[in-house]
Amino acid sequence: MAVRIGFAGTGGIAGAHLANLVRIPEAEVVALYDVERERCDLAMRRLNGQQEQLVRPGGTEPRKLQAKVYTDFRKMLAEAGLHAVYVCVPPFAHGELEFAAIDAEVALFVEKPVALSIDLASQVAEAIQRKGLVSSSGYQTRYSEATDRARELLAGKTVAMALGFYLGGLPGTPWWRVQAQSGGQLVEQATHTVDLMRYLVGDIARVYSAGALRALKEVPNVDIFDVASTTIHFASGAIGNVANTSILGSGTASGAPAGVHILAHDLRLEVWGTTLKITSPGKTEEHRWTGNAMMAQDQAFVEAVARRDPGRVRSPYADAAKTLAVTLSAEESARTGRVVDVPKVPKP
Repeated sequence: MAVRIGFAGTGGIAGAHLANLVRIPEAEVVALYDVERERCDLAMRRLNGQQEQLVRPGGTEPRKLQAKVYTDFRKMLAEAGLHAVYVCVPPFAHGELEFAAIDAEVALFVEKPVALSIDLASQVAEAIQRKGLVSSSGYQTRYSEATDRARELLAGKTVAMALGFYLGGLPGTPWWRVQAQSGGQLVEQATHTVDLMRYLVGDIARVYSAGALRALKEVPNVDIFDVASTTIHFASGAIGNVANTSILGSGTASGAPAGVHILAHDLRLEVWGTTLKITSPGKTEEHRWTGNAMMAQDQAFVEAVARRDPGRVRSPYADAAKTLAVTLSAEESARTGRVVDVPKVPKP
């Protein structure tokens, strides 16, 4: 069946999903919503311009995006006959959109972080569960071939330690640097690292974090931590740490450790994106794949909706809410100086 899809929010990350969906035969993007109509029009122009560049003499004409534009989300839900909605809005804008989509009984793809409060994420997760809807979230690292191979290698092994790194620069997006709007780097960006650690090692029971604003104090409107370090206690007994910073711009993050490093007896795995490095006694291997993890993620969601098979999705909303609970707990720990137990999501 053709899966009729609408979008809430048409900024940068939405463009990446749209570019994938026009290449998935079962996907039919029929509606775009944004508070500013011009963003929808711009998203369509950009994508269709990219598609035109793919035309080859005598080749098949690439699909174009021809979606109806809305500035009223509920009107889109009422009129467009949707099977699914992608919610691609800034962190502070989550909530009302998800509840409206759930009331309309459409499947949900919610970009990370799925909320800025555990209470809200719990309420949305419970509402999705009550309706029995397919859901997914934007943790594409779970879909990479490198991650698949890492999970195979870890099967049956006792993980002792996991180390996560997200060392980069300050994005230009104005809301990103405001704590109340983004939740901070760990919540909004390094959440990918935390989620991959959860996917490879298991749930996280408690955290202890330190954070500071050290190097970016003079940058206008920055009130997030620009450096942070979080000690993690996994439910399995393994321990870990996540280091994140946004002070390494202009290429200075080159060569720094990245992604997730997993340590078991006589085995070290370093996994991120399309790359997996395997170190064992007397041997080091590095593997690279060419697959597009975000494409695989979008394909899995479309197939899950078309076949009503939630098992095709590797990161349903409720699981993404567990990752959110970890990162919000780490933020709380850094601001209070206390060890914080990660709450259950949905809340009991």
